[in-house]
Order: sequence, then structure tokens, then C-alpha cells
Amino acid sequence: MSTPPAEFIALVKDALEHLYDPAVLQGHELARMLLTDHAANTSRRLALRQALLDAIDRLRPEHSLPIAARQRRLHQLIELRYVEALPFREVMSQLALSQAQYHREQRHAVESLATLLWEDVVARSQPGPPLPTRDPHPHARHPELEAATHGPGAMVDLSEVARGLVDILREAAGDHGATLEADLCPGPSISRGSRTGIRQVMITMAGYVLSGARGGQLVLRVCQAGGEVLLAVAYEADPSTAGLQGARLDDRLEIARQLLEPVGGTLSTEPAPGRALVTASLPLCCHTLLVIDDNPDMVHLVHRLVAPRHYTVLGAGSVREGLQLAHTARPGAILLDLMLPEQDGWDALQVLKHDPATQDIPVLVCSILDERQMALALGAAEFVRKPLTRPTLLEALARWIDGEPLPAAGDQGPSGRTAAVG
Repeated sequence: MSTPPAEFIALVKDALEHLYDPAVLQGHELARMLLTDHAANTSRRLALRQALLDAIDRLRPEHSLPIAARQRRLHQLIELRYVEALPFREVMSQLALSQAQYHREQRHAVESLATLLWEDVVARSQPGPPLPTRDPHPHARHPELEAATHGPGAMVDLSEVARGLVDILREAAGDHGATLEADLCPGPSISRGSRTGIRQVMITMAGYVLSGARGGQLVLRVCQAGGEVLLAVAYEADPSTAGLQGARLDDRLEIARQLLEPVGGTLSTEPAPGRALVTASLPLCCHTLLVIDDNPDMVHLVHRLVAPRHYTVLGAGSVREGLQLAHTARPGAILLDLMLPEQDGWDALQVLKHDPATQDIPVLVCSILDERQMALALGAAEFVRKPLTRPTLLEALARWIDGEPLPAAGDQGPSGRTAAVG
């Protein structure tokens, strides 16, 4: 076996850590090295994820090996940590490893997987493939842009962000002798991303269309269409004024594109005489999942586990906060812990099921306690045990939010190994 370079091992580890992050996988350097041109052009993120899952399957040891064999333990570690997306302490507990042992075995597991993949690369590229010359985190650009797009699992209401910018953009339009019209969705328009980054995109778009404006009207519009949130900033010249002098093309729109790219957004421009239009589109998160759990790590885990499905995930650390969000956000389902401070999950379940405003919301009780019968008797739609895994959660959500069974073609769990939709 040929030993992979350290840079390649770092790429494999980074891709594993973002296995369910489609924005990162789509532009990952590892895709260029592993995928054929055809595979890369169809869907880089799906093809790269499938290549990693296939390699993990190839690491699976023979059944004849004893349970305690190291090869079996390395495969289990990769499965639990990256495919099931369990927190590393949970993996340590399941495999009975100390922290030092875990980190040592994790390193060996990633190196073993990288070795398999490197052999594939070498077999297709003689005498050897070019090594990456840039940062192994291909989604990172300028430090300022990386900071602005930090937190790809966050959910942002574009309508709410736009409303907060109305006064600022009205003042900016006034400096050019223009007025502002805001046409915003009355309800939430939720997409994945960074609030800071998306806010900057809106400001950048407005600055671009106003750069050549004299009089006229600035229009800010947020709407939903075809599974996307569309954000449009337009300038329309007033016929009685000099109108548009010509928007200056500069690097601002390129920066806006870079801010949108990590979250799957696109940017387009439509210049015309007396008019300028810039439109950004971002994937619409159609379903809302409310997580009532006092452990913030649980909310972050759920964000990662449902990433390929584009759910809006809301977190509540107490029963009181959870009940308020159940009324205001009207989630498609509620993931409810039982062991909560002050009021516990049993209290929350009874209130939810006896309140006409929330009684139809499916409640998925999620606990380390084996209380399935009691939970179902009190009105829970389903009971799932902690530690929570991606297949278990997505199967439950498919039943109670999507209304369709899993696994579906193109999105199977770890046993099926078909790449998840992303």
C-alpha cells in the first residue's frame, strides 16, 4: 500500500467532518482528486459523499474477525463519528475508549480510509496526482468572508433581515435622490446561512444598483418561488430625471457571490437602460423542527443530522420557551427531551396535547430513558432513544413531517450507503 501525503489525509478528514454539509462538499478539493469529470459535473457533493461512504464500506472487516479486533474498532469509530454524526464523547462511551485512546484510534481510522482513497487516486493518475497547493478547507476565502459565513447550520429569515435594513437603505437611496419601496413576504422566508453574511449581501446589492443612480426608485423585494427564497434589489429610473448613469462594475458583486456560495446561493444581474437589477436566490427551508432540550449540543447535533433535508431547526432550552415557540413558529414537529429543569418533558407533552393550538403538532419524545409506552400513551407521535442517530431522526421526520417513508432512493442510511440528498 502507498502511504498518502499528509495534505491528502487532511483533506479526507475535512470532508468527513462535513459529510452532511452540501455547501462544503460541492467545492471540496478532494472532489477534484477523487471524481471523474462526469461525476464532478453531475453533482460534486453527492458524488463525493458517495465515494467516502463506499470507502468506509471497504474498510468493513470480515465477519470472521473477533469483535475486539482493531480493524473492526476502527471501522466502528468511522461509522459512529462521521456517518452517524455522534458526538465524540458518545463514540468514546460506546467503544469503551479513553479520550487519549479515542484520538489515537480516530487518527488511525482516518489514515486507513485515506490510504484506500489514495490508492484510487494513484491508480487513475500516473505517476502521481498533483497535490493541493491551497488551504485544505476550500470553502474558506478571505478571513473576513469566512467569519461572515461562519455557522452554515444557522437558519435566517430573509424577510426579517430585509425589514431591519429598510431604514438604512432608505437613507442610502435618499443620498442619490431616490425613494425606497419594500415588497417583503408577510411570513417567514427561511434559508440556511449566516445572518451577518446575508445582511451584507443585501447591502452590497443595494450599493451596486445605486452606484450610478440619480433620482428614481430603489426596490427591495423578498419572495418565495420554486423552493427558493428570492431576494431582489432593483433600481428603476424616474423618467423625469437623468435616471441611471451606469452602475459601476466592481468586485462588490464577486464578494456577494462568495458570501452566498457556502450556503448554496446564487447571484445574477440584469442591467438594462434606465434600470439595474440584482437577484440572489437561496434554498428555502420548508419544514420547521423545534428541539426542546436544555443541552445546546443536542440542538447543534440535530442541525448537523438534518442538514441534507434543509429543515429549519429551532432550539428551546426550557419547557416555557418551547411552548412559546410552539405557538409562534408553528413547527412541523417537536423533538422533546424528558429530563428538563423546572418543568420536565412530561409537563410539556401534556400541555402540548391538551392545547387546541398545538395538539396536532407531532411530538417525538427523545430521551435516554426507556419510556416508550408512557410517551405514546400520553400522546407522543413517536419515541426515539438517545444517542440520536441521523437515520433514526430522518426516518421519524419523514413519517411525521414529510409524510413519506425512508429510506428513499438517493437518501439511505448507513446500511444502504446511497448518498444522502444534499
